[in-house]
Amino acid sequence: MTSDKDFSPMLYDVMRELATQLGGRYVEWMDEATSPADETHWQAEHARVTREVREVDPDSRAAIAAHTEKLRAALAAMPRHAPVLA
Repeated sequence: MTSDKDFSPMLYDVMRELATQLGGRYVEWMDEATSPADETHWQAEHARVTREVREVDPDSRAAIAAHTEKLRAALAAMPRHAPVLA
């Protein structure tokens, strides 16, 4: 049986790649923003993704797997272009 601390480091790399893709979409949306408020919003979202992925314990398979699934779901649910903010 594999322990929570005995796993391929590629799992962590996959999680980081998904975070990079998600963060990249927010950067794209910052560039497309039509107002300073929208740009600030997407910049904050980008920072949140970066912060959250850095908080994941790199030695915990369970933590990496859980966050990877969260990132996959967020990326899959994202529209191609930024939604209109109220």
